[in-house]
Order: sequence, then structure tokens, then C-alpha cells
Amino acid sequence: MTPDRLLELQLTDTHIDQLRMRMPKLPEVVASVAADADVAGWERDAAAMRARIAGLEAEITASEHANEAIGKKRARLEQQLKTVIAPREAEALMHEIALLNGQRSELDDAELEAMDGLSQAEDSLTAHGQREAGLREAAASAAAQAAIARSASDADIAASLVTRDALRAEFDAPTLARYDSMRVAHNGIAVAKLNGLRCEGCHLDLSRGEVDDMKRLPADEWVECSNCGRLLVR
Repeated sequence: MTPDRLLELQLTDTHIDQLRMRMPKLPEVVASVAADADVAGWERDAAAMRARIAGLEAEITASEHANEAIGKKRARLEQQLKTVIAPREAEALMHEIALLNGQRSELDDAELEAMDGLSQAEDSLTAHGQREAGLREAAASAAAQAAIARSASDADIAASLVTRDALRAEFDAPTLARYDSMRVAHNGIAVAKLNGLRCEGCHLDLSRGEVDDMKRLPADEWVECSNCGRLLVR
């Protein structure tokens, strides 16, 4: 079997390798990944907004409960104040009531701030939600286009595999073993074209004497690049 046929096998294997490497880089696939990332980003933001709303609602609820407790305690102290005669005891009760009023004022301010924040957060979530349908529709469309592109590449790979298997059937087991071993050793390129003095595998020049010696060999005799060790097709 001539070296040309082995070079054809190499070119077919290289084509298959390139198709597989390009698959994730296809424009349609890249666009689909980006669209999915947009949806994922939207979902993260929506979750953060919902968590913010839940936190503000919990803060408002806690403030309401604290206010209710303060109101009950103040009512009890005010009722007690009505029955107190001793000035010092009345003064102590009034001081405690004043402290409760201060606490309640602080709670009211914090609750108003939380309610304002809650309103803004809910408005933001509503506006954010209006983007969801468009993002998901774009992601679905991009996924469909990516599937078409992948299918075309898969079909090309499948056809190339048929060609590769037919080419491999032309060679004996030792030749294929040598070829496969060299493919592993040389980053997938076991066979290269000799273009003038240059090996197209390593892109280095051989000496004129080496090339002349190669050309004097029988056409079906295998030769290797003295620089990289790949099989050369003259």
C-alpha cells in the first residue's frame, strides 16, 4: 500500500479531530451557551430579589410583633401609673414608659424604611419578571439552532468515519499499529507531506542531501522526518 493512501487516512482522521474540536466553538453553539447563561443570570437575580423581599417581610413582621409587645407593656405600665401614689415610684414608671416610647419610635422608623424597601424590591422583581419570557424564548431558539449545527457536524463526522474505516481496511495490522502509535506520540499527526525540503508536520526543513536520499528510495518505502520522526509522503 502506497504512503499516499496513509496520508489520505491521516487527512481524514485530522478532519474528524477538527470537527470534534470545533463542535463547542460553532457560532450557534456559542450563542446557545450565551443565551443559557443569560437565563441563568436572570434566575440568580430573581432568586436574590425574592430573598430580599422575604427578608424585608420578615423584618416587618418582627417589627410588628415587637411593637405589639411594647404596646401591651406600655398599657400595663400606664394602668399601673394611675394607681401609684408615691412620686418616686410614679417617676420610675414614667421613665420606663418614655423608654418604651423611644423603642417604639425606633421600631416604627425601621418598619417604615423596610416597607419602603419592600415596595421598591417588589417593583424591581416585577420589572425583572418582564424580561423572563424574552430570555427563555431566545434561549430556546438558540438551542434549536445549536442542535441543527451539531447535527450537521455529527453527520459530517459519521460520513468521515465511514471513509476512515474503509481506508484503515486497506492496511495490515502492523502498519495501523505504527500509525496509531505515532498519532498518539505526535499530537494526532503521524503522516505529513514533504513539500520541497520542508516537513509539513513540524514545519522544519530537512537537508538537501536527506531529501535527495529519500527520493532515490522506492515509492512504496516509508521514510521518516529526521526532525520530528513523522512518516513523510514525498
